Amino acid sequence: MVGSRIVQSLLQQGYTVRALTRRKDLTLSGVDMSEQRLRRPRCMGLCDMHYGDIRDESVLKSFLNQANILFHCAAELKDESRMWDVNVAGTENLLRLIPGAGITYFCYLSSAGVVGKTERPIVDETSPCNPRNMYERTKWEAEKRVAKGVNGCCVVVLRPTNVIDERRSGALVLPMRSGWADYLKILLKGGENAHVIHADDVAAAALYLISHASENPQCFFVSCDHEPMNTFAGIWKLYKNFERAGSFDESGPMVVHLPVAFPHMLRTVMRGASNRGDTVYSSKKLLRHGFVFPLGLKGAIRQVIEERGKVTL
Repeated sequence: MVGSRIVQSLLQQGYTVRALTRRKDLTLSGVDMSEQRLRRPRCMGLCDMHYGDIRDESVLKSFLNQANILFHCAAELKDESRMWDVNVAGTENLLRLIPGAGITYFCYLSSAGVVGKTERPIVDETSPCNPRNMYERTKWEAEKRVAKGVNGCCVVVLRPTNVIDERRSGALVLPMRSGWADYLKILLKGGENAHVIHADDVAAAALYLISHASENPQCFFVSCDHEPMNTFAGIWKLYKNFERAGSFDESGPMVVHLPVAFPHMLRTVMRGASNRGDTVYSSKKLLRHGFVFPLGLKGAIRQVIEERGKVTL
C-alpha cells in the first residue's frame, strides 16, 4: 500500500524510479506494471521495474547501483518460516550494499507493532519495545540494525500504525458492512483506539523526511491517534455522517459502547496480558519536524469512500 504510493509521488515529481518486486503482475495504484518500463507523460518521471528477491544480493547490487534514495517497504507478513530471512536478513543485505551504491537517504518502513506489550498510555519513540509475535520480533530486529546507521547516509525509520486504503479499509469495514456482528463489535470495543492512518499519509511522511532528516538515524511514529475521533465508535460515526450528509458532523450523541476497561479485561482473560484499548501511539516528534498530514482521519475516511467507487474489489 505504501510503496506504490511512494512510487507514484516520486514519478509525479519527475524522479526516475526503480521498483523491486517478486510479482510480475504487480499493479501500483491502478496502473498496470506488467511492462518492464513505464512511459509517463513528459512532466513525469520514468519507472523501471526490477524483478527479484530482497534476499538475493546479486539482484540488489543491480537494483541499487548509482541510486540516491532508497525506500525499504518489503516485508513478510504471513509466513513465519520466511520472516527472519525476508525481514531481517533481507534488510541486512541492503545495509551491506548501501555504502557502495551511493545512497544518501534510506527510509525503512517498520511498524508500530514493534512496541508489543506496553503499560504506557502514550507510546513514543522512547518507549521500550517488547514484541510479542514473530512478525513484531523480526521487524524489531531489522529496525535495530537500521538504527545503527550507515556512513554518509541519512537514515529514517517510520513506524506507522494501522495502515488503510480503499482496498484494505481496516476499522472502516465495520460501518461499511453494518451487519449485526459489526454492531456487536462496536458495542464491545467502540471506545478503543482504532489507530487508523491512510497509506497516503505514510508515503507523504517518507517523502517529506528526504529534505528534513538529520545526519543521525531517527525513528518516527506515523499515527493519527492524536485525533479524538480515531476510535472504532468515532470512525463509525464519522463514516455514517459523511455517507448520509456528505459532511463530518461531530455533534450529537456518540455511538453507544462499553467502557474500554471491559474489552481489555475480556482479552486478558481469553489471551493473557494485552495492551489497553486506549493506548496512544504519538506522532508528536514527526509533527515537531514540521510535517502536516495531507489527509488525517477525516481525509482518510473521505478518500476511502470516494476511491472505493472507482476500484473493482
